[in-house]
Amino acid sequence: MSRSFTGCTRCKARRQKCDEQRPTCGRCQTANVECKYAMQLQWGGRAFSRSRFGACVGSNMQRLEYSPGEFIYTTKSKSKAAQAQAQAQALAQTQSSSSLILAKPVDPFSSLSNDQKALLHHFINDASQITACHSGMQQDICRMIVPMALQTPSLLYATTALSAIHIQALHNQSESVKTAPDIARLMALSLEHFRQELQNPSSKGSEALVATARTLCLAEIHSGAINPNSWRAHIEGARALMKTSDAAGEDSLRSESGFRRYLDRWYWSIVSLTALTGNGPPIGNTSEFAPSDLACQRGLPDYLDDYWGFTVDLAAVFRQIGAAAWQNHQAEKDPQGFIEGEVESNVEDEAATLESSVRHLMDRGASSEPSLYPGVAEGLPAESVQQLSLCNEAFQHSALIQINRRLRRIPTASDEVQQSVQRILECTAQIGPSSGLSPWVMLTTPLFIAGCEALGEDRDTVRQLLASLHDTIRVPNVLQSLKFLEQYWSNQLSEEEDWSHFLDRMNFDFIPY
Repeated sequence: MSRSFTGCTRCKARRQKCDEQRPTCGRCQTANVECKYAMQLQWGGRAFSRSRFGACVGSNMQRLEYSPGEFIYTTKSKSKAAQAQAQAQALAQTQSSSSLILAKPVDPFSSLSNDQKALLHHFINDASQITACHSGMQQDICRMIVPMALQTPSLLYATTALSAIHIQALHNQSESVKTAPDIARLMALSLEHFRQELQNPSSKGSEALVATARTLCLAEIHSGAINPNSWRAHIEGARALMKTSDAAGEDSLRSESGFRRYLDRWYWSIVSLTALTGNGPPIGNTSEFAPSDLACQRGLPDYLDDYWGFTVDLAAVFRQIGAAAWQNHQAEKDPQGFIEGEVESNVEDEAATLESSVRHLMDRGASSEPSLYPGVAEGLPAESVQQLSLCNEAFQHSALIQINRRLRRIPTASDEVQQSVQRILECTAQIGPSSGLSPWVMLTTPLFIAGCEALGEDRDTVRQLLASLHDTIRVPNVLQSLKFLEQYWSNQLSEEEDWSHFLDRMNFDFIPY
């Protein structure tokens, strides 16, 4: 057999042909010995000391072994006097030239394929903008997600799938995202690795697993999926992982800063929006959605979350609307077990309380500047803060619409509903189209809620705004939202049928996000 130049260390030393199987080649496996692969530099077939390069450097080189059997040649250590002289020369050169390059940068993506590199670069530069309203948030998302994705296969494939969905939409192919084979392959690979990592959770940190669930959920939603077993399952999975981590007392996961805090914010935003708009049961235990959720009742500031586009207290109201609407919906489908008239009375009381909470938040917002998380406002221009306030106001009117339509069953044409519809459209128009890094990216939900109740020319305005939103941020789910609105306008049985009942009748599970 011929000698192997790229085989393992043992086969090369024995001048035997190596099948180069990793981590253990066939010969080493048969011999039941440890198999090692190491790069051996050759200098024209001669020993280093006898090579031309070795002759040039002479005795100034030394062999430095950095792991057993693996070494490099480097210069010998200088004397203290020589070191001091070299440092002085380096300092003088630095002072004379500010463009001195000291070292070649390391490529953190060197282990990735070209396709993975391209998708990850697109995520960093473009796709991450559609979930961020300012550059500081985008940088934070990339700073947290990308390094973790390089160490977690499931998160890497989920992130590249999210990036591929955005690229597909950029090429005017939003409608074919769900059938694109490359995207389906990336999602399948992410799920396959995710199952393996869940079987051995100690191999990956809990934050990485929650981040994978979050990214898979976003990929499912952004693609316009309506399968109730897709995006909801990932939210429930994230909830279970977070509860398990909290029960285990993992300090890093209970900290009020860092990646877990970002994951917490994502989780409560998606749970709140699902409760506000979804036709299915609220995610989690409805007993958690109590009035005590209000930040002011817990002695905390009511921050306007720059990741959500609405305040912490308003998110709690969303969850209470969802819980009350679901209870009412269950009583309608199966009245047995409910006392006649009691449900209606309870719902009306709940609606009055929730409307009072929203009105209080609106009055407070009109009389004072919004409270952003510490350190956020300092990095935002005044225009961005104003746009966040408008976005929050649009969400406030979305809550009022859902209270009046889903709980009170007030007709669409009523003044209360139509005033909120028009104010949402005004707030959206004032924020204006933007391709990213603006509260504009957060407006799918309020625009959709307004669209469900829009009449006459307001429907044309909703069409134009949602089309503009899709054209600028390129999220297929925005286009799906517009399509569902068209179906709802055409197939609504009567004014009595609100969006949640329509979804139930059509057997859809959809979130305008």
